[in-house]
Amino acid sequence: MQAQILKLLKDLQARLGMAMLFITHDLGIVRRVAETVSVMRHGKIVEHGPVEQVFTHPQHAYTQALLAAEPKPDPAPPQPQAPLVVETNDLKVWFPIKRGVMRKVVGHIKAVDGVSIAVRKGETLGIVGESGSGKTTLGLAILRLIASDGPIVFMGHALQGLKFKAMRPFRRDMQIVFQDPFGSLSPRMSVSDIVEEGLWVHHPDMAEDERERRVIAALNDVGLDPETRFRYPHEFSGGQRQRIAVARAIALEPTFVVLDEPTSALDMLIQSQIVDLLRDLQRRRNLTYLFISHDLRVVAALASQLIVMRNGKVVEAGSAAQVFEHPQSDYTRALFAAAFNLETAPHDAVS
Repeated sequence: MQAQILKLLKDLQARLGMAMLFITHDLGIVRRVAETVSVMRHGKIVEHGPVEQVFTHPQHAYTQALLAAEPKPDPAPPQPQAPLVVETNDLKVWFPIKRGVMRKVVGHIKAVDGVSIAVRKGETLGIVGESGSGKTTLGLAILRLIASDGPIVFMGHALQGLKFKAMRPFRRDMQIVFQDPFGSLSPRMSVSDIVEEGLWVHHPDMAEDERERRVIAALNDVGLDPETRFRYPHEFSGGQRQRIAVARAIALEPTFVVLDEPTSALDMLIQSQIVDLLRDLQRRRNLTYLFISHDLRVVAALASQLIVMRNGKVVEAGSAAQVFEHPQSDYTRALFAAAFNLETAPHDAVS
């Protein structure tokens, strides 16, 4: 989708002869579409010049840090003997299309259409695909946040069909970090209130000092000063807010975390820091991740297993290294070519 929008803008520019001011934190796009570039920090332009000059010979320390910030591939190794944490078989999420006065069902939008996955403890399963491919819908269905058909097994327990009350004990072990660090935190709650909210719900009898200890430990784990816990989200940067969202998820000491585009709203430098944070937390806490993203470089940095989705279906699956190096599906090759601006498989660009 990104490649198509960039082509559209390029075509419009050529046809209308228009100038374009392109604002982005994606350095790959800058290099593809711009002739000159200005690098900003703290409201000031710290470097300006032709794109090739700035990218190949950056002068300012901040520009150098940005260009060096691409996440490096270092996923947790596969765990073939580890217990299965999440397993689905032929999972479906079909949304009915209703028309007419009687609202008769005339068809379905097949957002997720027969997806089977298996994720073991300590692993990261990456899910990639274009916008509308069903990635986020799959994650929400596994967490039982939206209705679906087909078995969902979590730590040996069948979740499909469980009512609200029966699901509650499992929700402590299943958490999610959302895409938007600006919209996913309540502006009316302090950081302390946000992080401890899940503790109130799942451990209502927990002593106040223990709850505070867990909040402080979670903030320390994500690299935030616990002394700031009485501030509000608007007082923090985007990267800090995403750290707060991660702290909220890990405060309950979960087994499984769905990461839904957790770095897409962040600049390259902060993105790399969040990737390092997630990798460090996974290794220290033996966490299992379902990592949803359209940024293939970030996926390569974290995922040991990979599935590629299109129109609700899995078009390719396997170890991340294998899929990146030898994609089998035409769609996967096209997706990689668009993402990495290459005509061949993008493994060299990733590594």
